[in-house]
Amino acid sequence: MQALKLGTAQYAYILNYTMDYTLKELKELGFRYIEIMTAPPHIWPPAFDQNQRKALRNQIENLGLELVAINPTYLDLNMASPNPGMREESVRQIIDQITLAHDLGAKLIVVIIGKRHPLIAYPVEVVWDKFAKEGVLRCVEHAEKMNVIFGLENGPSLFIDTVDRIRFVLDQVRSSHMKVVFDVANASVVEPIVPAFDKIKEDLVHIHLSDTDMKTWTHSGIGEGKIDFISIAAKLRGIDYQGISILETTMPNEPRVSIIDSVEKLTRLGWHI
Repeated sequence: MQALKLGTAQYAYILNYTMDYTLKELKELGFRYIEIMTAPPHIWPPAFDQNQRKALRNQIENLGLELVAINPTYLDLNMASPNPGMREESVRQIIDQITLAHDLGAKLIVVIIGKRHPLIAYPVEVVWDKFAKEGVLRCVEHAEKMNVIFGLENGPSLFIDTVDRIRFVLDQVRSSHMKVVFDVANASVVEPIVPAFDKIKEDLVHIHLSDTDMKTWTHSGIGEGKIDFISIAAKLRGIDYQGISILETTMPNEPRVSIIDSVEKLTRLGWHI
C-alpha cells in the first residue's frame, strides 16, 4: 500500500506556546514535515528581520524538520474586497509573506484570495474582474520571482469555496507557480470531497486534514466528525498523490493530545509521519 506523507501545522500552538517550544515538541512527536502559520504572536513579518529569519531557518533544519509551507492568517486579508484600501493592504502583506517563504526555505505559501459580501455576493466572475484579478496577478508574479508556489486554497463562504471556482482562477491565471491546496474540512460543508479530487488532481500539491460534522465549519481532531478518511486515503493513492498531507487541527488547550490521537487514526489508514 502506497504510504501517504503526513505533517502538521502549528496552528493550535500559536497563542499559548512559543515558536521554539512548538518546533521542539513537533520534533519530539516524530514529525518531519511542518507548516507554519506566520502570524502573531509567533511571527509578524514586517518586524521579523533577516537575522531572525536566518536563525529560524537554521533551527528548523537543525531539528531535522522540513518547512513545507507557510500559511498567513486570512481573518482580515481580502484581495477580493470592493474596498481598494483593503485590497492593496492585503496584496502588500501577501507579497511580504511570499518573500518570507523564500527566506525560510518554504516552497509554498497557502493563499485564500478573500471573501465575497455574504448579503451582496456578486458572481465570482464579476468579483474576479473588478476586484481580485489585479492583486492576485501581482502576487503570482512575485511568487514566480521568488520561486515560491502560490497555493490556492478553498474555503466555505469565501471567494473560492468549490473546486470549480479553483479551476476558474487557475484557468484565468495560467501560471506554473499557482497550484492547489485542498482543505477537506473546508470542502466538506460545500461539496462532496472525494469526487472533487478528480477536478484538481493535476494541480494538487498540498492537503489540509481535519474533521467536521460536515455541517458546521470546524477543524476538529480526526475521528471527532463524520469525514470519510478511508475513502480519501484510497482516492489519494488512486490519483498517485505525491505531496504532503498536513494535519490542521485547532485545539489550543491540548494540541499535543489532539495531534497524537489524530496521527494514530490516520496511520491506520496509510498516512505516515
